[in-house]
Amino acid sequence: MSAPPSTLQILVGRALIDAEFRKALVADVRGTLAHEGYALDEPTVAAIVAATRDPERVRSFSDAFSAEFLSRGDYAI
Repeated sequence: MSAPPSTLQILVGRALIDAEFRKALVADVRGTLAHEGYALDEPTVAAIVAATRDPERVRSFSDAFSAEFLSRGDYAI
């Protein structure tokens, strides 16, 4: 039996498949996390801030991820 997904796993998954959430996260990491009720420690929040500094890179990665998994039928948006 596998462990339930962590808050960070849920957050990353949501950011990959939910374009509106991803846009909000890139625009304001701390505000979006607080508004959505995500409780993460400061080093994790700082890592998310660093990872989202390049919105185009975030978008292109998400688009590639979505195209791959949508084409395989692994999830639907």
